[in-house]
Amino acid sequence: MDFPNSWATPKVSHTEADWWVGTFYGFARVADPEAVKATMVSAIGKDPVYGTILVAGEGANGTLCAPTRAMLDDTLGHLSAEIGLSTGFDPTWSRVDRPIFRKLKVQVKKEIVTFKTPEATPLEGEGGTHLTPDDWNELISDPDTIIIDTRNSFETKVGTFPGAIDPGNVSFSEFPAFVEKEMRGQEGKKVAMFCTGGIRCEKASVYMKAQGFDQVFQLKGGILRYFQETTAETNLWDGDCYVFDDRVALDKNLEPGGHISCPVCRMPVRPDQFDDPRFKAGYSCPSCADDSSYDRTRASSVERLKQILLATEKGKRHLGPQD
Repeated sequence: MDFPNSWATPKVSHTEADWWVGTFYGFARVADPEAVKATMVSAIGKDPVYGTILVAGEGANGTLCAPTRAMLDDTLGHLSAEIGLSTGFDPTWSRVDRPIFRKLKVQVKKEIVTFKTPEATPLEGEGGTHLTPDDWNELISDPDTIIIDTRNSFETKVGTFPGAIDPGNVSFSEFPAFVEKEMRGQEGKKVAMFCTGGIRCEKASVYMKAQGFDQVFQLKGGILRYFQETTAETNLWDGDCYVFDDRVALDKNLEPGGHISCPVCRMPVRPDQFDDPRFKAGYSCPSCADDSSYDRTRASSVERLKQILLATEKGKRHLGPQD
């Protein structure tokens, strides 16, 4: 079954009302993550708060959306109290015209961001110096500074800071191997690192400091906060920023950049690739069209689109809140 490529665009509004999005994390020692999960699921109840909350023994991390800022403030206030985060969360906020998640997930994990190096956490070691956008711009403009994009490699293809090193990570837990292979002998140099919201740098900077790198700096609040606090004249970013929700990628104004996420290989597809003959909605994109290892996932994706088509014909959504 063929599906029109217009189905792939993520621009259809689910609602005419404005929604708030909050991206947050906090490190704290949590004695009983399962109890926190149960309490939060109960507290949110049937409120229209959607997204993901990850809870672990080291704290909480997530992105949520809701129709009002007050609803998210209440949720995050409750969560910070439950995990014992005395300072509360410091979310990065944005606005959207629709829910960017279809449901709420509260999950208990071993880590709130997987690094597989237990000692590399702000709870156990010293991290890098947090920089504001002005100080960050000054630092990365210094040719002697090593700039590291700590995100996964597919994220860097959507956008990054000029001159930044892509460690080539498939997953964040590969970062220590990159440091060992590529960074040895440069311990005395200034290192500037960044990620989407700041949480990956919290662990990466602790790890690098423990490895003898004594001039480690990180972008406070990550790329999203940088977008929020800079202007067209002061923003040095090149491209868009990949995000793990329905928006796929955001431009410097925190507006969706028009990318879609291929449901087969999960790689972002740029708007200028929509006319590529290898791009077929729900079936393939330029990254996976010629890769037979995705054939099973391809079949599942086509079946899911069939279910979406049936739901559409009945005037319903396949997933998420129903009108």
